[in-house]
Amino acid sequence: MTDEENGTQPPPPAEDTPSHPSIRPIIPVGPAGLTAPLDPADPGHPSSDVPVTPEEPTRSVTRRILRTSLAAYGVFAVFAVISGGFRGFLGLTCSAAVTMISFLWLEEIVETVLQPSAHLHARRLTLRTLARFLLLGVALTVTIFVARFNALSVLLGFSVVVVGIMGEAVYSFWRR
Repeated sequence: MTDEENGTQPPPPAEDTPSHPSIRPIIPVGPAGLTAPLDPADPGHPSSDVPVTPEEPTRSVTRRILRTSLAAYGVFAVFAVISGGFRGFLGLTCSAAVTMISFLWLEEIVETVLQPSAHLHARRLTLRTLARFLLLGVALTVTIFVARFNALSVLLGFSVVVVGIMGEAVYSFWRR
């Protein structure tokens, strides 16, 4: 659709328009015309097609992620027992437990940081967070180097929370 067909006038040339004929200034085009700002209430606005859904409580989302992670752990456990025997299963169990605990700790840290409070004890929060990550690193080091578990089962254990988050994304997409 040209400017004459939709009833708008072309914009005046900009003051700083380059002199080279192949370079044209970029002008944003909104649904109401060239100079009008985008209005979210306008039916042509990109966000007008997206339905507005109320926010879901964090606890129910976390519960679904953990349920999906446990289901993924069950599927991975069958594979780990078949491919790596008891040591593979043990490696999967240890790394999955460390990953789930880390996920829950990280959720608690994020909720603490994002809560509006008068006194945020930054030093205490920082020390707790660093101690938790140090403990996570020690647990992973022991799992891989000291216990010498099957590396594939340890990697599958790390991915159980990722599978849970992907399951929640699919659930949210299809629920919409």
